[in-house]
Amino acid sequence: MTIRFKTSAATALIVAALSGGVAHADMDAARDALSRNDYSSAVEQLDAVLAKSPNNAEARFLKGLALARSGDTAAALDTFNALVSDNPEMAEAWNNLGVLRARNNDLEGAQSALEKAVEINPQHGPAQENLGDIYVAMAQGAYARAGELESDNAIARAKSQQLAEFIGGGMSAGSASASKPTPPAVPNVTARRNAPVDIDTSSPQSTLQSWAAVWSAQDVDGYLSMYSPDFVPDDGMSRSAWAAQRRERVSGPARIDVTLSNTQIDHRGEQALVKFNQRYKSDTYQDSERKALLMQETADGWQILREGDPDAIQFTVSADAAQSESVDSQRVSEAPPRDGAPSADDSSPEPASNTPSQNAGAEPASAPAQMQAESQSQARQAVEQALKDWADAWAAQDVRRYLNAYSDNYQPKDGTSLTAWAKSRDRAVKGPAWIRVEISDIQVSLLGDDRAQASFNQHYKSNTYEDRERKRVTLVREDGGWRIVRES
Repeated sequence: MTIRFKTSAATALIVAALSGGVAHADMDAARDALSRNDYSSAVEQLDAVLAKSPNNAEARFLKGLALARSGDTAAALDTFNALVSDNPEMAEAWNNLGVLRARNNDLEGAQSALEKAVEINPQHGPAQENLGDIYVAMAQGAYARAGELESDNAIARAKSQQLAEFIGGGMSAGSASASKPTPPAVPNVTARRNAPVDIDTSSPQSTLQSWAAVWSAQDVDGYLSMYSPDFVPDDGMSRSAWAAQRRERVSGPARIDVTLSNTQIDHRGEQALVKFNQRYKSDTYQDSERKALLMQETADGWQILREGDPDAIQFTVSADAAQSESVDSQRVSEAPPRDGAPSADDSSPEPASNTPSQNAGAEPASAPAQMQAESQSQARQAVEQALKDWADAWAAQDVRRYLNAYSDNYQPKDGTSLTAWAKSRDRAVKGPAWIRVEISDIQVSLLGDDRAQASFNQHYKSNTYEDRERKRVTLVREDGGWRIVRES
């Protein structure tokens, strides 16, 4: 019986804990070796890091990953057992420990580790799926044993066979051992990799989506075809050297997943400047960043001219008529007006007025608009301050103040109840030895008098985990302040 378990890839764990350029170089070399499946070199580089920083959680995590993939399950188990002992709140390490225990036919030990991962982070998808697979495997084994103990129990044998076929992808029950389940296998992704993807370059938006799709499919030729012959790498490399590097990095990992959000497109002549949040995840690395692509329209469609940080990528044509669209914000602009608010389609003439302000010139007439602008500015500042207070409470691990930043009508994004979510957040906020939360580039949109939407860059760091992401929240005005009602 084969179970397709999912290991956790290394996220941006404790990167700042590394000191000195040599350690960073060793870590980069280790990641590169992992992406090339050169596990012995990866372990060698990671040992060099650990010689200087024995408690570096990221290096220990990657070493366990390299050992597991090299087939040295015993050494990998020792590494992850020690890692979770020193970092008990690291869900990713518990997940991988569970997978390794399953490979050793220790299903109960695997269940215990995976349940711990889910307890720490209920939104850890791979751990949830792996735990489900463990339950299925244990059920299959129980049905098989029941069929052996009771020779006339055809129902138990049928259930065992059905589960064996479900788990093994069609493998017959005769090839599965009831008393000794086959260790779980690493997912076979070769069929998915390098699969050609339909590319649509008819618009900047379709070009962006196709670019992410070919990258995720590891279709190297399709990926490189998205770039113009005039593409200029932002790090000073030649285009040929850049292409060789990208070919290696796109084809190297066992799997890649690229997702995009919060897209904004600005047009100028035959160019488009596309800014977006990018979340990259492979079997060895994960990060989130704000990125920009400068695209050029050609006879064959849109192609990429520049790629890099949004602050560094600019149009290369002179400023003519420019227009912009924010893909994610279209939902806001299309929302119907609030009750009592004037509609854009309302063409009814306003009643005539003989007040003195009608003929007093533009300055008196602009006073209400100025007051409204000042009121909106104050509201935006209040929203920003509410978000900063929320981040401060999180960093201080002040659970009461942190939870008070959320509305009683808050809707958890994973569909759990508010009570269950609050308990989960209580553990997540109090668990680490220390937490730092920094938010920046706060963008606030007012959706009426009592509702606002904000997006910002969030940098979270604790003693066991670190990540960066672009976050978006919806807030409502309650009890004289602004509180979060939804986040994504």
